[in-house]
Amino acid sequence: MLRGVELGIDTFDCAMPTRLGRHGMALVPDPEKRWRVDLAKARWRMSSEPLMEGCPCAACAQGWTRGYWHYLLRNRELTGQRLLTLHNLAFVQRVVARLRDAIGGGTLQSAAAAIRGGDAP
Repeated sequence: MLRGVELGIDTFDCAMPTRLGRHGMALVPDPEKRWRVDLAKARWRMSSEPLMEGCPCAACAQGWTRGYWHYLLRNRELTGQRLLTLHNLAFVQRVVARLRDAIGGGTLQSAAAAIRGGDAP
């Protein structure tokens, strides 16, 4: 049970969401791909897929496709890096908030299992 708590504490004050954002990687609920998608890769060049379906963050609210994110990142547009960083920070915040609520509600094990399974925070 403490393992789930450590996940929240370990990410507090961590540079990972900002570092990934600066390097073109978005955090998404996809455990098979290490929870991230590298938008600088050529495979996203023509993608019409949203960054993360249903994400309420300010970056995703723009409605940009993964293809447009790819364009911004490949052309070194700082706007893309900054908004991707905002998305990553919002994603981590939602994961930690969900775990915190689960601790308070006594449902940490099931909540952690759902998150590990790819259930979007």
